Amino acid sequence: MIHVLFRRLVDAFEHTWKPGDRVDEYQIIRLVGKGSYGTTYCVLLPNGDEAILKRIRPYKKLFSNHVQYVRNERDALETLTHPHFPAFIMAGDYKGISYLVMKKMSGRTFEELIFQEGKKYSEEESLRVGLQVITLVNFIHQNGYVHRDLRIPNILFDDGAIHIIDFGLACEIGTDSTILEAHKDYMRDKSKKSDYYAIGHFLLFLFYSSYEPGSNRDKGWEEELPIHHDTKAILRKLLQIDEEYHDASELIGDLIKVIHILHIQ
Repeated sequence: MIHVLFRRLVDAFEHTWKPGDRVDEYQIIRLVGKGSYGTTYCVLLPNGDEAILKRIRPYKKLFSNHVQYVRNERDALETLTHPHFPAFIMAGDYKGISYLVMKKMSGRTFEELIFQEGKKYSEEESLRVGLQVITLVNFIHQNGYVHRDLRIPNILFDDGAIHIIDFGLACEIGTDSTILEAHKDYMRDKSKKSDYYAIGHFLLFLFYSSYEPGSNRDKGWEEELPIHHDTKAILRKLLQIDEEYHDASELIGDLIKVIHILHIQ
């Protein structure tokens, strides 16, 4: 209840820009969504192209160094230059609110595909998508960063290609060794395993998209999902139930192996 009331207070405190409003040289087209620290808008650039503008949520100014959020995401986007990630365009300040503008990526999020369009993914399809995702994540890791927010709203499918967006929580890979005890700790850890853990949950969403429950009794995913035992072994390592993956090459090899097995069955 307290969380809900706080969210309502935050939303009331924040003035939402409307279509047609101008923010410096950018014209607001529509609200895209609100995250924990940023609100995103689709905007029109002076050259007529569409882009994404993310502004810091005003309440963040009360509790943190809100300017640093923009700097962090800008640094990540400028370091991780890749055609499947948003390209940084510029950063600015409008009436005391920091914002950044980035390329708009095409495609539908997996949240939209699964929950709005009812898309169902087979085990093999899910693993092939996962292989594309981990290949991109490996690029992020090789360049010294972790994404830390690989959820279904932040992964897009565009005519066979995968795009990753929202680098607002991305950070450089840390060197500290910490004991992690909770889900939120795994997701926000500054190490590769935070992204592997998130990919495990991403794959579960894909697997469950085609799941047909057989009874009302609650079961764990290992009992419910009719997937190959090697796929379960991959998930157990991604979710850190068993010894976790330390390098993407091992994970990529395991995915290719199972995809081959499923393809020839």
